[in-house]
Amino acid sequence: MIAELQCAEVQRELSNYIEGDLSFDLRACIEGHVRSCPRCKAVLDGLRNVVALAADERAVPLPPGFSERLRERIRNFRPATPAPIKEVPLGIAEGTVPLGSHMVYFWQDETEFRKGVKFLEAGLTNGEHCVVQGHQEAVDLTMKVLREDGFDPERLTAGKRLTIWLRGKQAGGTMQDLSLIVEAAIRAGAPAVRMFGNLGRGKDDLPGGEDDVLELESRTTTLIGRLPCVLVCMYDVRALSGRLVLKGGMQSHPLTLCEDGVRENPQYVPEQQFLAGIRRA
Repeated sequence: MIAELQCAEVQRELSNYIEGDLSFDLRACIEGHVRSCPRCKAVLDGLRNVVALAADERAVPLPPGFSERLRERIRNFRPATPAPIKEVPLGIAEGTVPLGSHMVYFWQDETEFRKGVKFLEAGLTNGEHCVVQGHQEAVDLTMKVLREDGFDPERLTAGKRLTIWLRGKQAGGTMQDLSLIVEAAIRAGAPAVRMFGNLGRGKDDLPGGEDDVLELESRTTTLIGRLPCVLVCMYDVRALSGRLVLKGGMQSHPLTLCEDGVRENPQYVPEQQFLAGIRRA
């Protein structure tokens, strides 16, 4: 089975697709991509129109030297660099969210968790790179929801569209890994990166304890603000202490996800002030 293709890979094969010069697996992969990607469908339709016009007997004869001039323009053509995207569709609710956003989403049952996974599904549909981070139980539930919604996590992982990142390091190591994952995805051609972080107890203790989680959340806001990335932190309020919900959830995230979309968080405390308070405590 061929891994899911990026738009650039699909568009390179469209001429061969029209001519029928592809393997069955590659052809099926391209057809699946085109069904869900309006941009590649438009390119395919345009190529088909060109082929149809070239075969039309009613076509007007070309003027002298036209073929040579066209060939020269094709040789000298340099595709324009697409403008970098500045925001991405939210998925969980209507609207978009700017890159560099760090948001919290509180959940307490599987229905609310499933709604949170829509954030990932919007990114996978949009050609972005998605990261699932957290304890094993939350990662397993995320994979289950993706499968039930028609996605193939194993294929997406093999195609470097999806990264599974299990909790295991303290704040400093986690932030370093986060930067490396985002940089690698952007180098590989992803227009943006979505991070789906899960905070809950699971079967294992938090790697560095509560204070380490609080430091990580506060410092991550500054880091994410410099990256082409959006991070949604999923807080399982059934499993976390009141201190983590209040300080880690409410005071460390500039934005909150609500029923009707993203809202600025009036309880957010900037990093230096927040960390100073944690150290005093």
